[in-house]
Amino acid sequence: MIIKTRDSKDQDIAELQALLDENITSTQRFLIERELKSIKAGAHGEDDAAYFIDFYYSHSKNWAVIHDLRIEHNGQVAQIDHLLINRMFEFFVLESKSYAYGVRITEVGEFEALYQNKYFGMPSPVEQNKRHITVLEKLIKDNDILPKRLGIRIQPTFRSFILVSPKSVITRPDNKKFDTSSVIKADTLKTVIDKELDAIKPTDLAQLAKVVSGSTIQEIAEVLASYHSPAQVNFKAKFGIKEVNYETENLAVDEIITELEPKVEDAFMAANSSSQPQNSWSKSKFFCAKCKTSITEKVAKFCFNNKKKFGGKAYCFDCQNQI
Repeated sequence: MIIKTRDSKDQDIAELQALLDENITSTQRFLIERELKSIKAGAHGEDDAAYFIDFYYSHSKNWAVIHDLRIEHNGQVAQIDHLLINRMFEFFVLESKSYAYGVRITEVGEFEALYQNKYFGMPSPVEQNKRHITVLEKLIKDNDILPKRLGIRIQPTFRSFILVSPKSVITRPDNKKFDTSSVIKADTLKTVIDKELDAIKPTDLAQLAKVVSGSTIQEIAEVLASYHSPAQVNFKAKFGIKEVNYETENLAVDEIITELEPKVEDAFMAANSSSQPQNSWSKSKFFCAKCKTSITEKVAKFCFNNKKKFGGKAYCFDCQNQI
């Protein structure tokens, strides 16, 4: 059963593409383009992995599937690409990676990505996933998320796997020097999991004693999903691009209105006709200048701050894509 789907990256991509139309330096342009490429590649890798996960587990009552779970706990953050939970409280923590040209793993566990016939060092996804599991384990323990059996809290088991594209070439060292069995092709995930489960013997009472109902797994997974905390990235601040702030610039509301679509003006006037103070982004209501549907403050402010692209008008996300 699918508890949570992957968060869309479309708005982040749209914001970054809009920044490329700003008056920016060559260094800022390089960094923004690199960020765009990274987000698109990551989204593609997650989509590939999600397809194989959902194909086998989306309709199973014995498994709960959570995609794109970002949790914060005790000052630590874990961005888990995919999480599978079965009825024995085995947590399969899956990190998906997109290696378009292949990846090489050295004898000491270092990862190197192939690009234009050269290998470049990169952070180890194996170590990255270990940190994710550490944060997840602490969150579950500190909040008593798992149920008790005979008065004793059930202890989870964590499995870590790195999923790469079926088209990627993986160059591995001798397994005796560094074990790379956790790095697998995304399309082999079910085979690997089935092999793990087949290793459980009927006499393994500790594991079998933890078996719970599908509805319990669903409840636990929904609790975990409720801890999801999406990242809020201010790309202008990240790349050192000055953001227009109408309030700090002491611009009067009527001066702003003259630059906006009449429908947006109506929204400002409606907001200002109440008892709310003027120049308050958080109190106003906004509408798409094209289809007239209501939009959030974040979407409206994004359009206003990208005047070159949207002409000083506010649009919903669907209408932004049509401009």
